[in-house]
Amino acid sequence: MRRKQRIDTREIYKWKAHLTIDGSKQRYGIHYWETYVPVVMWPTIRFFLITSILKGWYTQQLDFVLAYTQANVETELYMEIPKGFHINDDRTKYVLKLIKNLYGQKQAGCVWNQHLSTQLHNLGFVQSKVDECVFYFKHSVFLVFTDDTILLGPNQTELDQLVVLL
Repeated sequence: MRRKQRIDTREIYKWKAHLTIDGSKQRYGIHYWETYVPVVMWPTIRFFLITSILKGWYTQQLDFVLAYTQANVETELYMEIPKGFHINDDRTKYVLKLIKNLYGQKQAGCVWNQHLSTQLHNLGFVQSKVDECVFYFKHSVFLVFTDDTILLGPNQTELDQLVVLL
């Protein structure tokens, strides 16, 4: 649990909890195979932002909420029952089987990136051959940095349509 406080009054206005898996117990070749996650290169970001300024393009920043949990797990994974979760029986007899990707897994970022790339291809995006985190759709450009993205294009209507698609 983490609490969010207002800076000036130190008043607590929100409690946040994150369910994570203990990735330190995962073994390569059994629970995961790949952990590499590409991110867009900074020169690429600068190039497209400068191009958008020079051409008068529109830009929009997007953040996928709970991104990792949108992707399915790549292999069977189980986790211990979290503290604070009450069961009437011996808690060592039970585990939770993961259906969706979860933060803390060694391969979580990789699985999310593969899921996002597949979904973008299914929507008609074309991946750059130079930088695998750059996608093109009609006149627009989509830059991927883990679960944060920048959408750029000459037409605000097209960007709005893309946001609805995503």
